[in-house]
Amino acid sequence: MPYRPEKKKRPWRDDYKPFQSVREDHSFYNSRKWRKTSTAYREKNPFCVKCQEEGRITQAEVTDHIVRIKDGGEPYDERNLQALCKSCHNRKSGKEAHGYKEKGGRGSKHPR
Repeated sequence: MPYRPEKKKRPWRDDYKPFQSVREDHSFYNSRKWRKTSTAYREKNPFCVKCQEEGRITQAEVTDHIVRIKDGGEPYDERNLQALCKSCHNRKSGKEAHGYKEKGGRGSKHPR
């Protein structure tokens, strides 16, 4: 019979509950007003702003908030929106999730 080590209690981590997502409530992003705002913004701005800063042309797939809503950003203000490709959006969101905040509005260029 294979040996199975005992589980160790890690007090610094929350208990893991299988099949339960730790994600936030996404009802805002599923609202009709946001979907219309997002689609209209991407129709006006069809290319990824981060890729354009680096001289590449990539179609935008995501409308991103420059300042996150939970950090005080306006949800429907076009000055707080930017069009990003999935790669740039995932990179930016990953950094934000770990506490990194980009300086200078639209953020710094990402390495490639």
